[in-house]
Amino acid sequence: MWRRSYRLAGPILGLSAVCLLVTAVPLELWPTPRPGDSYVFDPPPFSAIWVQRTLRPGLVISANALLVVGLGTVLRRDSASMSRLQRAFALGALFGAGACLLGTLLFTTAGTNDIGRELIAFLIWALAIPLVILGLAGWGIGYLRADSTRLGAALTVPPVLAVAYIGLSTAGIDFSPVGRLLVVVPTSGMALVVGHDLWTDSTVSEDR
Repeated sequence: MWRRSYRLAGPILGLSAVCLLVTAVPLELWPTPRPGDSYVFDPPPFSAIWVQRTLRPGLVISANALLVVGLGTVLRRDSASMSRLQRAFALGALFGAGACLLGTLLFTTAGTNDIGRELIAFLIWALAIPLVILGLAGWGIGYLRADSTRLGAALTVPPVLAVAYIGLSTAGIDFSPVGRLLVVVPTSGMALVVGHDLWTDSTVSEDR
């Protein structure tokens, strides 16, 4: 029973990766009307404005929720073989990811003039994102130290790239219009690698 539940989390993470990749498609590639055109009250489905207002928020929320479920399954599978420190990093990453999901829900459901709700969402993100970055990096390093290179690299690379992106952006280096890809693509890759690991190896590994 448990092995089957671990295996089912693989496609869940794969779906999360797909959702993230769709959000990274530039709005310029979607049909008109696009943001900046004359205001459209009821944009047609799959137009750029509809994607920005409806599709992207829904996909981001879904991707985050699926990612939390998938990573939680990895923790449940491997928890017994982890050190206390690695388990603490993993729990921190999951807590931060859950908080990010809450912040996204608050932001996307805020009204036009609901500044207070948006500020709370930004505050949650400001506290949760460093926790996710540190948690994933520590979790991944634990796998690398245990010679589980695939999982270790998958969990470690996205936070390292995220820190590099934030640092370079703060230094004034402009990554637009590909800035989102530097965050979304590695995160999607992490979801695919971890999902593949769950799908192909659903037993608790003794060497992790």
